[in-house]
Amino acid sequence: MSRLLRLAPVMGVCALVYACASNHPASTAGAAAKPAPPPAATTIATPPDGTVSSAAKTNRIVLEDKTLSNDEIKALLARGYKPMSRGGNVYYCHQETPTGSRFATTICKTAEQMKQITQDSKDMANASQKVGGCRANAAGC
Repeated sequence: MSRLLRLAPVMGVCALVYACASNHPASTAGAAAKPAPPPAATTIATPPDGTVSSAAKTNRIVLEDKTLSNDEIKALLARGYKPMSRGGNVYYCHQETPTGSRFATTICKTAEQMKQITQDSKDMANASQKVGGCRANAAGC
């Protein structure tokens, strides 16, 4: 009996949430007052046979970046970077959460900056793998 008394408030809250979340038909007076916005004008060229390609059905934004190769772009996408356009330039952005913080910040870099970071990482790895390793007083470490 005590188990049933403990579950009664939970069941009541569930019933209340279900009643509030159910879809009620919108009033027709409010819908009649607002005219429907006109559809956006889009032109899709159809071939003579009347078929529409799947590429024409989806609206895709294509960003062209001539400074990186396809393999470099695939590597950036695999590392979590997303291309964004700002001011006519393509930036590669990702979310970083600094140590000791719970708030993520968006870090964006250009293709040239990404190439420089990659090259610096390779140079540092090569320098540390040389015979003798990277010493504290060495110039490049």
